[in-house]
Amino acid sequence: MKLGKFDHQYFKSLEGYEKIISPDENVIYHTIIFNNQKAGIVGYIPTKQKDAGFVQILIAPEFRGQGLLEQAEDLLAKKYKLKKLYATISKENIASIRAHLKVGFKEISEEEQKSLKEKRTYRR
Repeated sequence: MKLGKFDHQYFKSLEGYEKIISPDENVIYHTIIFNNQKAGIVGYIPTKQKDAGFVQILIAPEFRGQGLLEQAEDLLAKKYKLKKLYATISKENIASIRAHLKVGFKEISEEEQKSLKEKRTYRR
């Protein structure tokens, strides 16, 4: 797996892309390349803390359940020297919540959630 140049057209072809923050808004995105195929997008929103960011990921349906979430987020963290990742996940997106918990993200307190001003936030 590798992180390729962000492909905006591919991004817009993915189911659920409209729920992701626009890549035009200070977000750094990459296309996930797996077995020489586009498999999704991953990116992060930088924070004031240089080694932290809000991660966003969207895996194409045909690639889900193959461990790409953890690999892609790990590559992103290494590339940008991020020590702390926060994932903002809608309460309704049970599959994504489970996947993030499975790879080591932890739910943060309501107090931290409020301070981060997000609907649902997890960190690893």
